[in-house]
Amino acid sequence: MPRPRCRRNIGFLPSVTYFKPAGVRLAELGEVVLGHDELEAIRLKDFLGIPQEEAAKKMSVSQPTFHRLLLSAHEKMADAVINGKALRIEGGNVTIDESQIPPCGWRHMCRHGWKKGFTPQKQNAILNQQGGKMKIVITSVDGKFEGMVDERFGRSRKLIIYDPENKTHSVIDNTANMGSLQGAGIQSAQNVVNAGAKAVISGHLGPNAFRVLQSAGIETYTASNMTVKDAIKAFEEGRLIKLAGADVRGHW
Repeated sequence: MPRPRCRRNIGFLPSVTYFKPAGVRLAELGEVVLGHDELEAIRLKDFLGIPQEEAAKKMSVSQPTFHRLLLSAHEKMADAVINGKALRIEGGNVTIDESQIPPCGWRHMCRHGWKKGFTPQKQNAILNQQGGKMKIVITSVDGKFEGMVDERFGRSRKLIIYDPENKTHSVIDNTANMGSLQGAGIQSAQNVVNAGAKAVISGHLGPNAFRVLQSAGIETYTASNMTVKDAIKAFEEGRLIKLAGADVRGHW
């Protein structure tokens, strides 16, 4: 099993994540995927004009890594523009510093008074605003609160469905997906959607699972090396990291 890479800090989430040539059907288009970490490198260096050394520190990466992100982003954007491909902004192994992102997303150029005092809300407050009953799904190695959060989503052993309002839970046996050669992430994500959950807590998520959950409006959070009980507490206190995209490759 490959070791997950260190996450890159980002301070911006775009409101538009898909661009395509006008007048061309999607079925006829090739597609380029630009990671959120690559977008952040462009934003810091090309848009804001921040020196590379300072920009690398903001993303918590080395200068060579920052340079590779920038070069990769330039190549992908050139490919999309020159070859007439669609551009999707998605994924990237990132950490979102929500205290640095105003509601409009424009960290250094916000015109809505965010700099005067923006306090990130706890997850239970945000979910209460959304209305309806709230359910959280947590991947689990044994289906118990004292057990560990399963590092894998698609091939997790159990899925715990937790209702924070009533403090009740149920468990889905997910072992049927553990031996799947493909489609495990999609099937597990569909189980989450069917359960009516609004958030998922797992160690890591692959691209297919993330795409299904994102399309269903389900937020995803990472909780590595934690018990299920501690992960729920951290979630309710707003201490878990929300994923902007898949943080591991498919079939992980």
